[in-house]
Amino acid sequence: MMMMKGKGGGGWGGGKDWGKGKDWGKAMMMMKGGMKGGPWMDKGGPPAVPGWTDFTGTGEPYVPGKYLEEPGGRVGIEGLKDAVTRACEPHAAGERQWSKDDMINKICMSIFKTAGKWYKEDTRHKEAGTAIQAQALLEEFAEKIMHGLSTTCYDKPWLLEIYLSEAIALAAINTFKTGALFKRTVAPIIVTHVDEAVFRYREEERHARVMWDAISSVGVKSDYIKKANKHLTTSFEAAHVSAKYGTCTAATPELGMLQDFVQAWIAEFCKRAWDVLNNGINNSTPEQQIGVVTTLFQYLCDPSHSCLPHDLTQQLDAPPPPGWDFIAQATIMLFQEGH
Repeated sequence: MMMMKGKGGGGWGGGKDWGKGKDWGKAMMMMKGGMKGGPWMDKGGPPAVPGWTDFTGTGEPYVPGKYLEEPGGRVGIEGLKDAVTRACEPHAAGERQWSKDDMINKICMSIFKTAGKWYKEDTRHKEAGTAIQAQALLEEFAEKIMHGLSTTCYDKPWLLEIYLSEAIALAAINTFKTGALFKRTVAPIIVTHVDEAVFRYREEERHARVMWDAISSVGVKSDYIKKANKHLTTSFEAAHVSAKYGTCTAATPELGMLQDFVQAWIAEFCKRAWDVLNNGINNSTPEQQIGVVTTLFQYLCDPSHSCLPHDLTQQLDAPPPPGWDFIAQATIMLFQEGH
């Protein structure tokens, strides 16, 4: 634990009598969970034994769940609280359940705990490697941090918008600074890689919600929705590689590549979800199946909540329009060919 490092006996600090007599015994009992049910349990913390206020090395009393840091990084992650505070500023006024201080503390604690667990359990950064390996590890680290934050802030809409790249980059630098893998990686590049990883994580989270909403809105029976959603997600991933890029004719080569992807996504879904299309919708005639698939993918491609790959859409001058007629044409052609 980073919070137990420091001067005077590994970071315990405290008064001159620390470690003598019954106070040492009390502290050890508390560390081992020995004083269960004691009178302090209802007051939110342990009794004030000598040296306890300096237990963290910051001079502040220990409070469970409170994030602490000090200059130099001996406790906490240096600069993290400042970065998170600035990130929270634009969103704090809209948060109704947490105070601004709670918001900052919860985010800091989540990042700190995830980074600390990573440092303890993952040693890949200690080995020499390439810049590509360093980038891949940074992206994995950022995704792990975001996953932890999504658990802490699972019902907070601002989590999709708040700028956390600087805070996560500070955690990454603090975690990886002693390793050989990042010796030739400058800090601004770390922020850039983290920013890209955070964007992709948020896109994947957003895609998951849109796909679920899409499946739930096109008339699929309730007991088939989970299965249909799984097929939709799997087919989306498969279409990235299975698409025959360069096949579709369009106004621009970039739009043609997007159409190639969508055509493959529809085909992959229909192949995997045949049980849903035959048994999971009412009146499963070919016409009805075509209608469901068309409506589903027009929803997924609608520019207001598009699930199309960013790598393809960012090359377009304008996104496909709502009710994109290419989807109906591709679906009809697929069914005519016996999908």
